[in-house]
Amino acid sequence: MKIRTLATAGTLTAGIALFGVLGAGVASAATPIVEPEQGRIGLSLSNAETAALAASPIPDAISDIVPGSQRWIELAPGSALTVGPDGKLSAPDRVVIGEAAAHPGGYVDVYLADPNNPANAGYVTLTYQYWN
Repeated sequence: MKIRTLATAGTLTAGIALFGVLGAGVASAATPIVEPEQGRIGLSLSNAETAALAASPIPDAISDIVPGSQRWIELAPGSALTVGPDGKLSAPDRVVIGEAAAHPGGYVDVYLADPNNPANAGYVTLTYQYWN
């Protein structure tokens, strides 16, 4: 139980850092997303913010803190990235974010989630790709 509490505290700290850096680093047009019934909060990023996030060390830092089994990524239709037969994505998070930024109008929604909420299926971070 203590390990889970420490992992959650570390993830929350990383999430707060993510939101702080994105809010301060780019002329912010990020739209806050609050979904209490889903047990998660997040940001919908503009194309420029998505590109800035992909170029930053934040995705790799979060990957170092949050195990792959607790990070959810949903690829946009037409993504060039592949998921292996084991259900695992073949690319790091920053590549997923960069792929969205490379498309016209592409962006990501990023969430920090309560892994104990059944709606999140044990995931701590969720990233969704979108583009036109």
